[in-house]
Amino acid sequence: MTVSRRSRTRLRARGIDARSLRDVMAELSEPDDPWAEAERIERRYSLPTIRDVYRTDRPCAGQPEEWCLRRTIRHVRAMERLFDELEPEVVVPEVGSETVRTAAHLVALDRGIPTLFLFYTIFPDPLRLYVDTMHAPIVAPEELRALSPEERTDVERFRSRFTDRGEPIRAHRSTGLTRARVGQWLEHAGARLGEDRDEEYLRPGRWLAGHIGERARHVAARPLYARPAPDRRYVYFPLHVTDDYKIKRVIPHCVDQASIAEQIADALPAGYDLVLKEHPMSIGRNKLSLLRRLQSRENTRLVHPLTSSHSLIRGADAVAVISSTVGLEALLYEKPVLTLGQPFYAGLGVTVDLASFAEIRHGVPALLRYRPDPERITRFLHAAMRRCRPGAPVLVDRSPENARALAGTLDRVAREDLAARASARLVASRS
Repeated sequence: MTVSRRSRTRLRARGIDARSLRDVMAELSEPDDPWAEAERIERRYSLPTIRDVYRTDRPCAGQPEEWCLRRTIRHVRAMERLFDELEPEVVVPEVGSETVRTAAHLVALDRGIPTLFLFYTIFPDPLRLYVDTMHAPIVAPEELRALSPEERTDVERFRSRFTDRGEPIRAHRSTGLTRARVGQWLEHAGARLGEDRDEEYLRPGRWLAGHIGERARHVAARPLYARPAPDRRYVYFPLHVTDDYKIKRVIPHCVDQASIAEQIADALPAGYDLVLKEHPMSIGRNKLSLLRRLQSRENTRLVHPLTSSHSLIRGADAVAVISSTVGLEALLYEKPVLTLGQPFYAGLGVTVDLASFAEIRHGVPALLRYRPDPERITRFLHAAMRRCRPGAPVLVDRSPENARALAGTLDRVAREDLAARASARLVASRS
């Protein structure tokens, strides 16, 4: 299932049974009472409000409430129609904030259809694959067991290779004009002139203006960056991508990262700085007003986004994160890690986890006194490595080799999950 009609046509040309959600929505009549239909959807899918489905979707930004309501209803009803017709056994929606992804997940959960979510990690097998949820610990605490000498060697080999390499797990984002970026714009413009002329996500003019603005902000932000003060100890706090699905949808209470940074800085003992770094995928995207606010405290330092996270981790007394992979990387260096957004490595006895921002005042000094247990970190790393699988999300690796590895993993996991569900139903029927 695609949103784009152009993608549907291309897939069908390759012999794939592809549907466009827009075609399905066009076949549906508008409900007589959209407000009553919204209440039905809320009841059926146990939603606190239908706004929870569309509030993170970019086309709804700045639109009237009723417009967003009707659009969301069309998405949900179209997804229900598709599920009725196709009766899928497994659903694989790419993670994200769009209404179409959320609607697919809701309908699949309601019908007991396993939904596979794909995430990228730092481990040798980089695929962290979750079923039916995007937000849960990677392993259960009881999986942190004693290791054999061979298993311990595997962990140490991975740890040494990763830290010796000292490279980011994904390439930094460029704000310059590249051949790939020009090709992407031409692709968008061509689609907009063809079958996808009414596609809400395709805005070539806005896309181009946005990239020009990002380049300008990237240049204008350079005077705001500084290096860590050589005579000051520090806590390192990496920032999330501001429009990342995790921040916007899963942990929206953490969306005001500047406020969190200010609270952490205010909780630091005298003599400590808070060193902040933008996410490499956020280069040029953050407003200058946000960057100025981030460095407004006397004991905060905003470093250049291309600064090596590995160097910052090595020099830090501790690392504080909302839900960043940097916290996991810091565990490889056996650094104390504070979590605020329940990342997948929290709650396992290797990090200091805060359940409320009200705990920051006392949690930050406690972090600086905390010493993680190296043995428990090693056991956790091996348990997490055991849980991860071959392959990577397509947005990370578009190679044919990765596509084959990813397809194989998805096939195995889907079959395992379906077999487990069938076995559970059989046991339930007998009892």
